[in-house]
Parts: sequence; structure tokens; C-alpha cells
Amino acid sequence: MNGELLIYCKMTKKDLIEVVAQKAKLSKKAAKVSVETFLNEIMKGLAAGEVVKLSGFGTFKTKMFKAKTIKAIGTKESKKILARRMPRYIPGTKIKKMVK
Repeated sequence: MNGELLIYCKMTKKDLIEVVAQKAKLSKKAAKVSVETFLNEIMKGLAAGEVVKLSGFGTFKTKMFKAKTIKAIGTKESKKILARRMPRYIPGTKIKKMVK
């Protein structure tokens, strides 16, 4: 990465660490700690049932899904799906405008 604008088809955590290291003038090790700490704090908040709001970027929250019974397509056998909490992301205004 030599300062030019890169267009990603897919950005991995490793790619993000490299970008953070370059832009913040950090070592890759320090950038890795920063990115992993950032992501871990979001995950901890969600696990505790908190809503994580990042102004302009979006909101991370969890949604509770009720238990239900479904029928398997091929066998028509009934299966129970337990109630569960799943993470959700709602994009912020800035990111919606950028993606348009």
C-alpha cells in the first residue's frame, strides 16, 4: 500500500490492520492491537445486551428471535428452533451516503 486509493472487493481484518498502521503511522503490531481491541469491545457490548452506536458509521445491537417449529423441506419432519439472540447492524447516515 503506497498511499493510493484502493478499491476492495473484499476487505479482511488483515487488510484493515495494514490500512490503520499506514494511516495512523503505527507498527503493524500496534495497529493489530488497536483493531482487535476495537472489535472485541463491540462484541463485549453486544454480549452484555448493550447497543453500540458509532456516529456516522452505524449501530450494532442484538435482536431476540422467538422459539419456533419448522418443517424440513425434504422430509416434512418437524424441528424445533430454540429462542436466540442475534447481532444486527444498522448503517449510519454517512455510510449510507458513501455506498449509494
